[in-house]
Amino acid sequence: MTPLTTAKVILALIAAGLFAYGIRTDDQVLRYAAIAFLAAAVLLRFLGRNRGPR
Repeated sequence: MTPLTTAKVILALIAAGLFAYGIRTDDQVLRYAAIAFLAAAVLLRFLGRNRGPR
């Protein structure tokens, strides 16, 4: 597993935990933070891609 993949998985797990805790405590700020962590994990998907010569 590459370090980039590890970072994506960790960010996604943090997002899931924050979202679940935000739902349980009815805290909107935690839910938005979870969405931000998930967005960061998705954006890391496009980082470091080798696209080859164009």
